[in-house]
Parts: sequence; C-alpha cells; structure tokens
Amino acid sequence: MSKKQPRDKKKGLLDGHKKVGKRFIPPMLQIPQLQQTSFVDDILPELVWIGLLNDQLGYVRGARVIEQVFRSVEDLRTEDQHGNFALMSTYRVLNASQKTELANRLDHRGMAKVLRVAIAPLVILYDDCPLNFFGPPPSVITEDELVARIRHCIGRTIDRYETPAVVLYGAMLIYRLVSQTIHFPPNMELPNFNAVIDAPESEEAKRAAGFMRASVMSEFGSLNLPKAWAKQFWNRSFAISPCERDQEECRNGQEL
Repeated sequence: MSKKQPRDKKKGLLDGHKKVGKRFIPPMLQIPQLQQTSFVDDILPELVWIGLLNDQLGYVRGARVIEQVFRSVEDLRTEDQHGNFALMSTYRVLNASQKTELANRLDHRGMAKVLRVAIAPLVILYDDCPLNFFGPPPSVITEDELVARIRHCIGRTIDRYETPAVVLYGAMLIYRLVSQTIHFPPNMELPNFNAVIDAPESEEAKRAAGFMRASVMSEFGSLNLPKAWAKQFWNRSFAISPCERDQEECRNGQEL
C-alpha cells in the first residue's frame, strides 16, 4: 500500500486566490475578460419591469403579458438584432419604427394598457428607461404612488432566493422558449418550473430555482450587456428614495 503524501500546510481554502488590498480574488475571476455578475447591481435593474408586471397582475397573468410582448418582438426583430428581450437594455437594438409597431401590436392585443400602467414608475421616474417608447399610463398616477410601487417591487425581488426574484429568472427562460433559441435534449429530466409558484417551499421548487439561476448566470455573462441602464437605475433609485438598509447589506449574498 502506498503511503499518503504529507499535506502541504501552506495550502488551504485560499489557495490560488490573489490578494488585492484586503480582498482575495478567486482563481476563476483572475481569468482575463471574466467578470463577476451581481444579481442586485446588474441583473435586477434589467428585469425589474417584469417584477412590476407581476406586482400588478400576479404571476400567471404577468407571464401571459410578457409572452405576448416576446411574440410581438419575434415578429418584428431582424436576424441581426440579438439578445434576450426579457432584459430591458435589449430593446435598444430596435429602431424607432419597430418600437412604434411593437406598441401598436400590443394595443391591438389588449396588452398595452396594462403594460403601461405596470411600468409607469420606470417610464415616468427614470429619464433613460429603455421601455419609455411604450409611453405613460392612460391616467395620472401621483409621484408618491410611483415611488411606493418601485420601492415595493425592489423590496420583494432583491433576494434572489425568494419566489418573486426566481420568477424574474424564469422570464429569461420564457423568452428563449418563445423565440425557440433554447433546446433541451429529449432525455434530459427537467424540473417542474410551475413548482416555483405552486409549491415554493418544495424540493422540486428549489431544484427548478437552481436550474433557472444557473441558466441566467451562464447567459447573462455571455451577453456582455452594457451596464449604463443598471447604473442609471440605481443612481436614480437612491436619489428618489434612499435605501433604508445599508447599501452593502443590500448587496450581501446577492452575487451569482
């Protein structure tokens, strides 16, 4: 029997990490062009419009609206207009006539009004909102109510392990299914995604949530989406309603 090699006491949990100031950078993040993605800082601002829809309509009706948005986009976009249209910044690839036609199609399908009401806080309070081409809601909403709604939405979705945030991850998967740009092997055992809503505490829901988080982490990192909107969203959000929790606490544990 061969003898075990003596363990190098110098090696440990931080083996391979690079110390920069007081921070330790893990080996994977030392690879050029590879950047860490934060759900709160980077992804939530892109998906917050879907959170607002879900707050107004519930998960099932909200999913029906975004599915109609995605189907209309698929009818209008050209082959060179890539991206995941669950993410707000992706709509910047559409030209002015496509945006107008998208709004008109949703009007004809009876979806534009509910969409405008739901995303009103973004369109009215954020000057550079990528969805401002949809226009304001049909009736006046006070600024206090708009601020309250965006605060409520952020509060519900800021924890990536809770159902409201998991459903946002699912929206990116819905777009890929609608656009037929994702395919699963026939023998692949997929989780029951409905369990996230129907039985959020079940093991099946946790499995589905983990699947969606991993899928989003992989896709979002490969899209190289500009961060201008995400930065503008948080800067404006803190201006109109300062975070009641410490900003570092708000981000604690939110890294993908």
